[in-house]
Parts: sequence; structure tokens; C-alpha cells
Amino acid sequence: MRRTFAALLPLCLLAFGCENPQHAQRATRRDAIREAYQRSLRTAATGFEETRWSMSPDEVRAQYPGAVPVEGGGLEVQSMRWGMPAVIRFSFAQEELAAVTLHLGAPGDLREAYRDLASTLQAQFGAPQEAHDSAAEAAHRQAVASTLTALAFTLETIQAVQERRPPDDAYLAQLNDQAWMGVEGAHRDAWQYTLLTQWHLSATEVRLHGSREGGRQALSLSYASVTARSGSNSEAHPY
Repeated sequence: MRRTFAALLPLCLLAFGCENPQHAQRATRRDAIREAYQRSLRTAATGFEETRWSMSPDEVRAQYPGAVPVEGGGLEVQSMRWGMPAVIRFSFAQEELAAVTLHLGAPGDLREAYRDLASTLQAQFGAPQEAHDSAAEAAHRQAVASTLTALAFTLETIQAVQERRPPDDAYLAQLNDQAWMGVEGAHRDAWQYTLLTQWHLSATEVRLHGSREGGRQALSLSYASVTARSGSNSEAHPY
């Protein structure tokens, strides 16, 4: 047995010695693939027109000659997009394009403008990963609350009949007040709301945001680099 082990020992050492370079080569190859993938993300198309991530300010100005430096860093240009006036802001991280934000003027029906733009983006990027409508969500919560209130009202009335007593007027008044508060809240939410749709792409986070509060409304579209967002520099984030 000892002789057999002694005979196999050089082969084991040889195999071990050959494995180390092979393992190192595989690790190097994995690192190269990972770096190439990260580089492709850093230089991928943003999704906004012909710009690409990691473009320099000079390269962006070459595409948008009207872009001017703005306070706090970055470039800004005023234009028209999708039939709406737009202020386009280009943000940079370490002199590389990291985010593009469009502030759009939607003087008419905000929901209609939002739906039209969301449809355009969906045709480009596919179905969104997230979609929220605060008014619709509030209406759903109110519908559930109204159903529960009506059920409580009915149960109290039935219980009063079964117990041969008058209904609890104070309790019924409380339920009625809750119902009216819900109606007022639903009316308010119909005029003050937030809309949000997001696409999570391989190199870009796309975020469409709309809001209405009182007589003010806003519509914006943001593109953010995935690699810049995951980095330590958060100044370029448009959100």
C-alpha cells in the first residue's frame, strides 16, 4: 500500500501543479468577461435618442449645440419633444454621461399626455416592470373601505333587530362619517395624484413620472446609467 501511494504521489503533485495555472487562466478569463460586460454597459445607448453612457460633455455638446452649462454641473438644452416643450438636462459623473432627464410641459390633460408617452416608451422598451397610479390605488382602497363600512352598518342593524333594541345611533353616525370622509378623500385623490412607470433595462433605468397637486402638474422622463447608479457617486442620479 505504501509503495502504491508513493508511486501515485508524483502524479498527484503533477496534477496539482497543472491545476493552478488552469485555475488562474479561468479566473483571468472570467475577470476579462466581467470587465467587458461592465464596459459595454458603461458605453451602451442610453435609450434617449443617440446619446450613449460615458460620453464626455464635449461629445454631448456636439450632438446638442444649444446645450449650455448649468449651476450644479451638467448641461441643459431647451427643445420640443413629443409635441411638448422640454428642458433636457444631461448629468455627468467624473466627466462621463450618467443621466438624462427631460422636464416636459404638459399644459393640457396630464393623464392623456402621460398615457401617450407611456405607450411610446412601451413600444420601444416593452412592458414596464413597475406601474403605479396613486389615484387608482386610493380608489381601490376606498372601495374596500366602503364595502366594509356597509357591511358593518348592515350587521349592526340585523343585530339590533335580533336583540330587540334600537340600533346604536352613535355607532351608525360614526360609520356614516367614515363613509363621507372616504368620499371626500376619493374626490381629492382624483385631482391630486402621482403616476409612475419604470423600465429596468440591462444598462439603463427608465422612469416616467407625472404628478398633479392643486393647480400644478409636472411630467418628467429620466434615463439613468445602471453602472453610475450602483457606483459611489450619487450626484448624477436624476431622481
